[in-house]
Amino acid sequence: MKTIHIQLKKVVDNSYAITVGEGLLARLPNILKESQPASGYVVIADETTARLFGRELLASLRASNLKAILLPIPAGESSKSQKHKTELEQAMLKADADRRSVVLALGGGVVGDIAGFVAATYMRGIPYIQLPTTLLAMVDSSIGGKTGIDTRQGKNLIGAFHQPSAVLADVNVLKNLPDAEIRNGLIEAAKMYITSDAESFTFLERNLDKALARDLRVLSEVISRAVSIKAGVVERDEREGGERTVLNFGHTIGHALEKLSDYALPHGQAVAVGIAVETELAYNLGRLSKKDLSAIQTILKKLQAPISVLEKFSLAEIVKATKGDKKSIGGQTRCVILKEIGKVEENEGRFVEIVSDSELKKAIFSVIPVKTRDQKALDSRLRGNDRK
Repeated sequence: MKTIHIQLKKVVDNSYAITVGEGLLARLPNILKESQPASGYVVIADETTARLFGRELLASLRASNLKAILLPIPAGESSKSQKHKTELEQAMLKADADRRSVVLALGGGVVGDIAGFVAATYMRGIPYIQLPTTLLAMVDSSIGGKTGIDTRQGKNLIGAFHQPSAVLADVNVLKNLPDAEIRNGLIEAAKMYITSDAESFTFLERNLDKALARDLRVLSEVISRAVSIKAGVVERDEREGGERTVLNFGHTIGHALEKLSDYALPHGQAVAVGIAVETELAYNLGRLSKKDLSAIQTILKKLQAPISVLEKFSLAEIVKATKGDKKSIGGQTRCVILKEIGKVEENEGRFVEIVSDSELKKAIFSVIPVKTRDQKALDSRLRGNDRK
């Protein structure tokens, strides 16, 4: 018997720039010519974004003598599926997109995730550029190279780490963004401030009304602060081996609620409820002060976190759904535990810890409005007799 070793040393520079500013989409053809020349550009957008920005962008690219196609997908989380990924790939093959093509992910988190995953696997990997058009995508999902699709078993369980070549966040597109989408993005920004930067949390508290009113100066600062936090975390832990799990604060419960609602609950709102529950969990465990708990509860209320959604499912259903989360190991739920605003618990490089079902149920129940609960009901639901 012979054993033959292949010695490979892979050194890859995945660095890229994140630009936040006004008028970036209008200048995109020149930006691409200078920094990302390609044999052609594949614009992937959902049908709504294609109508608002995609067709105009396509015309602009072609007017600049750049080969480009626009591939729209249905709007909504359901588009993050193997079916739509395959359809996009087949359309690209039909259009003769080659290894020197570049994917332009124009849209929110759904588009960024599936377009990035297509880029990660097409021709064994081609470049892509994130062009986020929602505040949530600008502050979070467009950064870090996480790509993927959903399955019946859970969200983002199939995917790849594939860093974009660039992220261009044009804040002009936020002017007409619906109020709910502005709040969704601010929730994700608040999540990063809560776990990593107390000063930025204070900035958001003081400027929340201006941010909600679409003050572009304030929104640009909100985005830049959030991007700086996430960029730092990704630099230190690109593939979520440790610190990057901090960015999943609020997502253990949030993803569970998305799954239970069959993704009818928007991601930002689900995370808001998740933050409420996981903050309560930290307080119940004696890690977080009442003052910090109250400050977080106040900002979540102003951002209209839909806490009442917790009443639509039993505690057992919610807890069971958390076990399908990527952070779960061996059927045990693991959560990021807040220590104070701006800091989370860390133990020897681990930023999540195992949480018992009873602790999680108690935290969920504590967040449910007082008028809908009492101690007898709490005792019953903690024993598992909590189906409605």
